[in-house]
Amino acid sequence: MDKKINKLIHDQISKPDNDGESYPRVINQTNITFSSEELVLLNKGLKYILSHKRKQWISNLAFEAEITTTLLPPGEQEYIRHQIAHNRKKLYKQQNERLNYSNIQTRNENKIINQIKDKLTKNKAMISKADKCNSIIILYLEEYKEKINKFISNNSFTIANGDITKKIRKGYKRYNK
Repeated sequence: MDKKINKLIHDQISKPDNDGESYPRVINQTNITFSSEELVLLNKGLKYILSHKRKQWISNLAFEAEITTTLLPPGEQEYIRHQIAHNRKKLYKQQNERLNYSNIQTRNENKIINQIKDKLTKNKAMISKADKCNSIIILYLEEYKEKINKFISNNSFTIANGDITKKIRKGYKRYNK
């Protein structure tokens, strides 16, 4: 088990090859070391949603379903209300069975996220989406600012006087006629 964890850590810290093969999910360009738990959470990506649900989520869902039900023809409303009540009971039962595991998982994930935030803040680093692959990159803030300034200076940008959105829309409309 330790060999697998160490291999995963090593694979995630190493930089990707530029030979067209797949890239690691986490590219760490700092000297910050992350625990295996932190790397597991980082590997889930920027779009990962924490497992926390609000306490009243089932009641809110039932309320929204009731609002939608009132838009149905009167003859169908009672059947749908019965189905909603039945499914609501099933959801409550499932929630009570999963509550302990979910609470522990949520607490652990929040703890790990706070550890990552603390490390990044302490080391003046940040997490960003990598440019050319579906990975996240961890780099120092100063390095990020340097890359942005270099990009701006190497490309020709002009400063717009005010908001040019209306002008662009008019040109687009004329072009698409």
